[in-house]
Amino acid sequence: MTQTEVLGNVIVIGEAGAGKSSIINMIAGTRLAETSNGADGCTFQHHSYILPVHGRNFKFFDTMGLDEAKGGAMERSVAISKLYKLITGLDRDGGISLLMFCMREPRIKHTTQRNWKVFHEIICKKQVPIILVVTGLENEENSMDAWWWDNRGKFEHQGIHPDDTACITAIRGRTLKDGCRAFDDQYEESQAKILNMILKRVLLHAWQPNKINWFYRAIRSFFSFFRWTKIQEPKEIQEIAD
Repeated sequence: MTQTEVLGNVIVIGEAGAGKSSIINMIAGTRLAETSNGADGCTFQHHSYILPVHGRNFKFFDTMGLDEAKGGAMERSVAISKLYKLITGLDRDGGISLLMFCMREPRIKHTTQRNWKVFHEIICKKQVPIILVVTGLENEENSMDAWWWDNRGKFEHQGIHPDDTACITAIRGRTLKDGCRAFDDQYEESQAKILNMILKRVLLHAWQPNKINWFYRAIRSFFSFFRWTKIQEPKEIQEIAD
């Protein structure tokens, strides 16, 4: 493998504050992505990074999902344009190899379920492995993994069935008197979980449907899912996308 050869594309999904950018920085081992708890940005807006995972390069798309702070609402023309750019970028780069769905504990928000359906079912047609990454678990009394077994039934009740789950912390915490950070051990455990899970679940051959059919079928599904006014002509969709 050459230094720049990319073995697959990984979409990292979640609303603002879910920990997506912190996870990108954890994988990178340095600060690349700016972290924010704000609701700036719009659905399907994304930034990409080529990062090594145990010596193998993958392209990670830090992607904005629906946001609870905005009531899960999307401005239709902007969402279509951003989705088109996301899909064409993924198509150009060889398809999708893995979805990483990020959320922050403790509860499943309305937008959690909607984001799951949008990316896993509508965009990827359940053809791409999806792992659930739950952040904010640094203060768990038991092991971080115990959180999943205590809450798994709630996710299944909402129709959320991940192929694998990583319960983690994406922060190191405050600096202690000895110079260590409060959550160093949990952070390093979390980093190892994420890196190992990517290699375990990533598709060896990326899912790559026809770009045009992929886009138009996704848009038609959005009309029904978000109760948008039906657009009759593909030409109109293309004009918005452009």
